[in-house]
Amino acid sequence: MIGSQLWGIPVIYYLIAVAFLLPRIPVVGKFFNIINTLVHEFGHALFALLCNGQVMKIQIFSDTSGVTVTKSRSTFASVIVSMAGYPFASLAAFVCFFTLKAGYERGLVLALSILFLFMLILWIRNIYGVVWVVLFLSINAFLIFYFKKTGYIQLAAWFYSLMILIESVWSTLVLLFLSIKNKSQAGDATNLAKFTRIPAVVWALLFTAFAAFMAYEVIALFI
Repeated sequence: MIGSQLWGIPVIYYLIAVAFLLPRIPVVGKFFNIINTLVHEFGHALFALLCNGQVMKIQIFSDTSGVTVTKSRSTFASVIVSMAGYPFASLAAFVCFFTLKAGYERGLVLALSILFLFMLILWIRNIYGVVWVVLFLSINAFLIFYFKKTGYIQLAAWFYSLMILIESVWSTLVLLFLSIKNKSQAGDATNLAKFTRIPAVVWALLFTAFAAFMAYEVIALFI
């Protein structure tokens, strides 16, 4: 289905347009934008565990923001955990498209569903986050067990991957803007600036550069 055309235009171009424009639509668009937010927050949680820390809870909000509350054993570990979110989301986008390139669309949808279910069971504790994950899992279960058609699963896999890719880049650009305009509100970059005394804008530039590099690598996969 991805390789087919609609009105003479490849379907993939429609998906790219939808994945870019949909998050800019109030309420409905923000719902799908949470996909990238959860991947981002999982990056923080994963590295907290890898640094022998603890993950206390994850909260996901309707404005697409998220918070991962962790306990770290050292300042160095705190820096690593704070650094992890944006690069992890960018790397996850590449992994998603690598999986698509290999033809494992169903596996990708299942993997995202299992990951978010895992996060729900262990860490997600606010109402919006719980409701969002339940709805996401319901959509995927409907696609996999009811439709059972490769085309719908393929569309979902490509859409989810595009959402992660586009928002992993867009979110770093927003972070860069905030780090210049109001560095105290620049999220992870602000936290890293407090830990390291390296300006928030420098961290934001590094995150943006890595996100752009991963986007380039994704494009290179299909050229």
